[in-house]
Amino acid sequence: MTTHDEPDLQLLERDLRALAEPRPADELLRIAMRGELTSRLRPGPRRRLSMRIAAGSAALGAVAAALAALALVGTNGTGEPSAADAAIIHHALRAVSPPPNEILHVRLVGVQNGVTVVAETWRQTSRPYAFRVAKGEAGHQGEFADNGKTSFVYDPGTNTVSESPGPRSPAFADPIWQVRQELASGRAQLAGTVVIHGTALYKIDLPHGLVGFFAERNYHPWYLDDPQRDGSVIRLRVAAYEYLPMTPTNRALLSVTAQHPAARIERSAGGGAK
Repeated sequence: MTTHDEPDLQLLERDLRALAEPRPADELLRIAMRGELTSRLRPGPRRRLSMRIAAGSAALGAVAAALAALALVGTNGTGEPSAADAAIIHHALRAVSPPPNEILHVRLVGVQNGVTVVAETWRQTSRPYAFRVAKGEAGHQGEFADNGKTSFVYDPGTNTVSESPGPRSPAFADPIWQVRQELASGRAQLAGTVVIHGTALYKIDLPHGLVGFFAERNYHPWYLDDPQRDGSVIRLRVAAYEYLPMTPTNRALLSVTAQHPAARIERSAGGGAK
């Protein structure tokens, strides 16, 4: 054990000797690194990798650490994402892929022509994919919903809910559906990392122009940059992205009439009003 009165220089020399001391896992490490490099490098100028890694007590741990380090090299020379980049994109895709039998709640906030706009969605992740959407200028959003059999539109100006028979069960979609599709396309590219308002984020360029920013901590989406035809970019903040259990309280979030129990109901096809 090192005592506190041991000179700092002696401590440093001791640590360096420990790092340089040969270990049983060194040969396994060398073989693993050589095999990985051989399989990934294309013919071209010969490159030399000079590295010394202090192996742990288990040889497998040292090999795993070496392979993880190699994954950080970057692209593999073909323009395709490296293993590390592909892993980040895969984690981002998993984070925006809803599990079944829950409710996905998404809230997007942006500024368009100086006006703050909000789009908020609650959507069942399994059939019948019932949903409710509130969108529009902040504080003045209209609402509409569909439960697979009936469509609902809420007019806040008249406090009225209009009901009409739905033609069929709605397909599952949400404000992040395009991001999900483009992450899964195999053509998304990791563009590095950025810090926005103190949060470390992965920046991912999506194939059709959108740019997504995903938290390093849990890969949840935080921002979407949406380029416009006039050359401007609207930045949408993902103010909420969460999966809610299918409890009675949460199920009520899918219903316009449950959220506005005092609203007047107007039904089409001779359904009358109340």
